[in-house]
Amino acid sequence: MHLHISTRPLAAMSAVAALALALPATAATNLVNNGGFEDGSLAGWSGTVLDSPYSGVDCVSGTAAAGTCQAFLGTFGSTDTLSQDLATTAGQTYAVSFAFTSDGSVPATFSVSFGGQTLYSAGSPAAGTQLLSFTGTAAASSTSLVFSFSNDPGYYTLDAVSVTAVPEPATAALMGVGALALAAWRRRPHRRR
Repeated sequence: MHLHISTRPLAAMSAVAALALALPATAATNLVNNGGFEDGSLAGWSGTVLDSPYSGVDCVSGTAAAGTCQAFLGTFGSTDTLSQDLATTAGQTYAVSFAFTSDGSVPATFSVSFGGQTLYSAGSPAAGTQLLSFTGTAAASSTSLVFSFSNDPGYYTLDAVSVTAVPEPATAALMGVGALALAAWRRRPHRRR
């Protein structure tokens, strides 16, 4: 008696499973240009902060939340902005994260918005470093990330600014269904010829 078992379906499903497992491991692309301020300037950014003598980039080893450099944000008698227009996909959800340090000065304000959606707003934030993360949904192919702040008596620092696409839940669900189908196929009795 000769037993013949076709390995083609198993090989095909194994290849699909390997590809599915490899896809989530790829790193999300940061849409922010110069989000760590590591080039020692505010290049890639716009806003009223560019005209402020009280704001810029500081590159002192050991003071930045990530890397060597960080932006310092100070104002005098006004609210300033630091912004960047990002290439996005309408309807896509994005993760927005950054490191923010307040010196605790009063009065002061700090807020961040993504496509006009306020993600964070604080009046006279407490002293210390905060690693903040939020999600926002893009409404168009270009979305503005805007930091607005006032801190006449002191400075804020900003570092590690990142905006990345959040994988759709349907993608993860589809991979799960594929894994279950593979497991079910392996468990079913196979015909012997």
